[in-house]
Amino acid sequence: MSPKHFLTSNFRVAFEEYFKSEQQRHAVDTLKDHIAEVRDGSEEHRRELGVLKPQDESPAQIEQRVAAYLDKCYWQLSQFYRYSVPCRISEAEPCLREVIRYAQTKGGKRDVAPELYLAVAIHRTSGKEAEALALFSAAFDDVDANGAPALGPRSELWARAHWARLLRRVGRVQDAETQEQSIVNWIVGHPMVLPPPKLLALVNDEEHSGPLNNILEHPAVLAAFEREREKRIARNA
Repeated sequence: MSPKHFLTSNFRVAFEEYFKSEQQRHAVDTLKDHIAEVRDGSEEHRRELGVLKPQDESPAQIEQRVAAYLDKCYWQLSQFYRYSVPCRISEAEPCLREVIRYAQTKGGKRDVAPELYLAVAIHRTSGKEAEALALFSAAFDDVDANGAPALGPRSELWARAHWARLLRRVGRVQDAETQEQSIVNWIVGHPMVLPPPKLLALVNDEEHSGPLNNILEHPAVLAAFEREREKRIARNA
């Protein structure tokens, strides 16, 4: 299978939902090798790989095309790291910094997803807690102000849960509780969007105890699930 096929959304979904761990590792290694091949390759080889188009003739056109292609590769690889079992998001830091750097040079509408991924990737790294906190805060300020439909609830809940744990770790308990309540509020407002096991997988962390690990037992969450159960019973009566 061509490495370029690895860049499709369908492949990303298959990576998460169907691949075994060894298949995931193979996909990660293959995409890493492909990135190096494109990044370090000659113009001729990049044309052979199909990265460059026939109309890409000037140095500026070639540079732009390669940069855009590598950006797509780096983002896909970052998602592979996130969805690997076990999760390897901490390895995605260099890729995510490249994605953010490219977005800053390109301009346009802000995409907070890479910023949140980077915050998660570094939030357990000694000496990088402050940077992670700043990334979380700035990105979620943007989400709260402008919305981020492309981010999706799974990524938002996943990142917010990591932010809450980091806040607790640095002693900002009240701020952590605010983020935990935001997660509870989302579940209560959308009790049927994600099944309980998937919700728990998004916000749970077996290595760190805390209230999010027991979120399905939160009174408001239990009440929301019960209301939905009663509605189903009433509809089927």
